[in-house]
Amino acid sequence: MAMRNSRARTALALICLVLVALRFDALSWLLPVLGLVLAVVGCYELAHLAREKNIGFSEPMAYVSTVALYATGLVPCDIFPWLLVPVLAGVVMGAFVAHLARQSYEGTLAGVGAVLLPALYLGFALACGLQVLHVDRMYFLFVLVCVWAMDSAAFYFGCAYGRHKMAPRISPKKSWEGAAAAVVAALTTALVAKPVLQLDLSWNSVAALGVIFGLVGQLGDLAESALKRDAGVKDSGAAFGGHGGALDRIDSLLFCFLAFYVWLLATGHFQLVEARPLIVAG
Repeated sequence: MAMRNSRARTALALICLVLVALRFDALSWLLPVLGLVLAVVGCYELAHLAREKNIGFSEPMAYVSTVALYATGLVPCDIFPWLLVPVLAGVVMGAFVAHLARQSYEGTLAGVGAVLLPALYLGFALACGLQVLHVDRMYFLFVLVCVWAMDSAAFYFGCAYGRHKMAPRISPKKSWEGAAAAVVAALTTALVAKPVLQLDLSWNSVAALGVIFGLVGQLGDLAESALKRDAGVKDSGAAFGGHGGALDRIDSLLFCFLAFYVWLLATGHFQLVEARPLIVAG
């Protein structure tokens, strides 16, 4: 019970921080800075997992690649795709150059992959989150509350009523009951969020996004669990004390940011956005 209460307090504190940053223009810099911190800490945790697997790779290049891809999300929506392509090309080539500089072909597959994973998994996903923030602050909050509701429902309902294991080899504690509760919670939260956040989305779109978040978010959770199991560790890190690392807290959010960005791109929402800075000056 103490673990559950502490988990809830941690989530509540982060939500309050985000709400304050969204409410006051003078604090608009908080979210991009928080994203940068998460990108760097998450990269450190992935590097730790790679070291546990005895993978030789360039850690400096992993950090540079992750931060570079994350930074592309700071630009306006119309510039983002054009900047993303050359940065991504540089990251791929840089990963190979950094490994070849070790003057050995051995471990190229694993070494280059260990550099590209944090860049794509963290840097790119968080950059998509910044692009969502560019479109509408309420869209950004919409994703957060849906993911929070989904994670909470999966955790609490799964602990109380979970009987049928969903993926015991990857994540022994996850159950189909918890997964179903997560989808229902994300859908319900999305429908409630439409009038509360005054989202300019149709009811069908909101409902579809709620289900997508419920499914994709759990895929993100399982993906991060697979990384940890492969490395033979329980938590990705200790950034949140007994509740694990940064990756343990944002694994679902990363995939939901990616999914929502693709949805906004496919539905033409970025064409309707006026270029405006993420950080509002004094």
